[in-house]
Amino acid sequence: MSKKLGNRFTIAASIVAAAALFPTTTEAQAICSAPHSSPTLSESASIRTLPSGEGWVQLSTSFTTATESFNPTGDRQDFLGGSTFDTRSAFLTASYGVTRGLEIWGQVPVHRLRTEGGNGGVSRSTGLGDIRTAVRVSPALVGVEAPVALRLGYKQPGSDFPIDATELPLTEGQRDVEVSVESGWAPVESPFYVSGWAGYRWRSENTDTEHQPGDEVFAHLAIGGTLGVLGWELGVDGLWGGTPVDQGLRLSSQDRQLIQIVPTIASFVGPGNLEITAPIPVSGRNLPASYGLSVGYRIGWGR
Repeated sequence: MSKKLGNRFTIAASIVAAAALFPTTTEAQAICSAPHSSPTLSESASIRTLPSGEGWVQLSTSFTTATESFNPTGDRQDFLGGSTFDTRSAFLTASYGVTRGLEIWGQVPVHRLRTEGGNGGVSRSTGLGDIRTAVRVSPALVGVEAPVALRLGYKQPGSDFPIDATELPLTEGQRDVEVSVESGWAPVESPFYVSGWAGYRWRSENTDTEHQPGDEVFAHLAIGGTLGVLGWELGVDGLWGGTPVDQGLRLSSQDRQLIQIVPTIASFVGPGNLEITAPIPVSGRNLPASYGLSVGYRIGWGR
């Protein structure tokens, strides 16, 4: 069973609420919430980096629905006009141990977004989301075994952010660079483990719209283990965003925050591992309060 079954902090919604609710593209981008990664997927499949030659590939799907968001003061409020936002996503993710202490990771998502307003109007958008890559390094690279790893990640938008405010954006149309430190504790002969990570994300400007999202701090802490044939994990994700800048103006009331509980169960099915996650938003600012379900199936090799 995986030592780390929870998700990398993710905005569980992939709800790009902008197009139907806000009159301009820049306002749309200010609250855009494309997913950061597959909600069933941890940053790796174990606390330590993968051994040389080992790897895994995972196909996961995510289904979310939102009718309300966290407003700038942190209160929940319905979307304008009683709108509903649905997201259907598929993620193809893989990781490979290049050498002892060095692991590479990549993810390609496809999203299908749909918004329906109270007046019956419907908008749809389908296509590539943010393409993500990462390098994960542990002390094993220099011959030291320790349950810690440094992760360096990069995000490249898979599609352009639309200038037309009637189109639902699949990404925020800009690049990100992030760094995080991961660690965990799994006692010998114990069915329990603790894992977590914390990191910082530098967010560049979308030069087409002159909008720069605020940089973000993110964290994840979880406890998990095994219960019979099932693996389980209960995690907490946190996201704290800085002040975005739009056409030179600082949007001091538009910083994004999210705290969510992330329960996960998993089991070996056939040659791979089946994981199911249902993120639950607890509090936030300027992000959808969406509920959903994610299912992922991972197959590994080299073990």
